[in-house]
Amino acid sequence: MKKFGIFLLLCAAVLLSGCLLDPAESLYAIPARSEDFYNLQTAIENAMPAGAVYCAPIAGENQQPVQMADLDGDQQDEAIVYWKSDGDLPLTVSVFDKREDQFVQIAKADGAGNAFDHVLYVEIDGNPGNEIVVGRQISDQVTQTLYVYSLENDTLTEMMNANYSQFITTDLDADGLHDVVLLHSVDTANGVVECYRRIGGQLIRDREARMSTRVSAVRRMIAGRMWEDIPAVFVASEYGEGMIVTDIFGIRDNTFTNLSLSDDTDTAVSTIRDYYVYSCDIDEDGLIELPHLIDLMPIAGDETSGNQTVIRWYNLQPDGREKEKWLTYHNYSEGWYLKLPDRLLDGLSVKCTTVFETNRGYTFVYRDKVLFTLTAVSGEDAVSTVADWTVLAAKGDTVYAILSEDNALTDAETQELFHFIQVDWKTGETD
Repeated sequence: MKKFGIFLLLCAAVLLSGCLLDPAESLYAIPARSEDFYNLQTAIENAMPAGAVYCAPIAGENQQPVQMADLDGDQQDEAIVYWKSDGDLPLTVSVFDKREDQFVQIAKADGAGNAFDHVLYVEIDGNPGNEIVVGRQISDQVTQTLYVYSLENDTLTEMMNANYSQFITTDLDADGLHDVVLLHSVDTANGVVECYRRIGGQLIRDREARMSTRVSAVRRMIAGRMWEDIPAVFVASEYGEGMIVTDIFGIRDNTFTNLSLSDDTDTAVSTIRDYYVYSCDIDEDGLIELPHLIDLMPIAGDETSGNQTVIRWYNLQPDGREKEKWLTYHNYSEGWYLKLPDRLLDGLSVKCTTVFETNRGYTFVYRDKVLFTLTAVSGEDAVSTVADWTVLAAKGDTVYAILSEDNALTDAETQELFHFIQVDWKTGETD
């Protein structure tokens, strides 16, 4: 295991070397390793106790056993190493700094647990440099403990620790520093959300807020802006059979609260009936939109038009009112969606058809009048096959095209119609 960790370091050194070789030479040349690489490797080996092994975080964006971040604000990255050894406190976070051309271990923090869960480097305490936000798995079950460390005078000072199921960092109170928002379970009730903010120079736990569901039901947790100047955390959870509820947490009157379940406004974010639809910035305006599914009218005698829906996207305003944004038809199985004109909502139907003998098409009907048909054609002859159609987009050898009836859409509406569904690389979920 230890040799494997050193191999990862070697790979990192090669990737970061910034050297490019002639293509022919690169087949035979041995990548040069910098003196810094050897110095850091030696310092780590000397610091790790006998029997210790590298222990990379198992979740999140940073999953390397050796990571780089500026912890003291000197514009030079320190090396942060994660390893596991024997004893009551087996999980170690160790910081190495370059001093007089040599790397030395300047600080470390030992903790209980069997694995590192998730680590971030963000500014929390207002002093130069980033803090280390790291989770440790305490058991094989769900117990995890979150720690925030600040590097001060060559010492890792613990700013907080708390049990959690999931966490995220974001600036909720707009003071330029990250706050820590975490979810944790309560034995017989809905989950609890806690927020830790820097108040009076300390990381202080704010008043906790309640979720609409148990923590075990959470499917997604993201940060973004709910309204113009209102940052928030959006927690989407499974709610009953085939439904999703989204809780929105943020600061109101300088207090952390569930903004979507307010005693003042008596509002709540509506549940929806599709696991795949989560809140997101659908129109890329910097605000997080919430989805509401609307059933479409079936066409008499056409079974394919049943159970068809569109999504009305909206922003939740501070007073609980909804500001409507986009109307979309999402096809998750094929990876695309359409932005539809709002005027089509009342009276719209969608049915499946066959075009070009074997291709599936989707025909949109408004009050018994065909508007357009959309299809995807793959293969070398795709472009010629849809020669009489309007091509909307292409991906690989697949062409997406539309045949509009009697100018049912304006040119502007046609240009804005087709979009590919994006996959969130952090969660693997689709927007």
